Amino acid sequence: MAQRKHKLFRKVDSTEVQGEGSYVILKAMTFGDMKVYAGYLDSSDKTEQYKLGYDLLKSLIMEWNWVDDDGKPLSLPKDDDAVLDLLPIEELTFLTDAMGAGVKSREAEKN
Repeated sequence: MAQRKHKLFRKVDSTEVQGEGSYVILKAMTFGDMKVYAGYLDSSDKTEQYKLGYDLLKSLIMEWNWVDDDGKPLSLPKDDDAVLDLLPIEELTFLTDAMGAGVKSREAEKN
């Protein structure tokens, strides 16, 4: 029986940026998401590129148990537009790297 190898949702350990026990559940990019991403790459308007990239990141973060500096839970980006603006660069880099990790691991398997 067929079984999908690359699941649509994956849980990523985020200990390196949020401490032990932290995680984020990311949705893998789909063809529909790629159409949005293609618009991001094709746009020469930097404001439009930022907005499309921001919207894409928000749409791929399904769940997390992240907290702010005071240990208070952070809202999910899809529920609070401002939350991504509050993340330190290390956390944003972690998220963007984690989004591409599924693609990178598949490319590594080919080589």
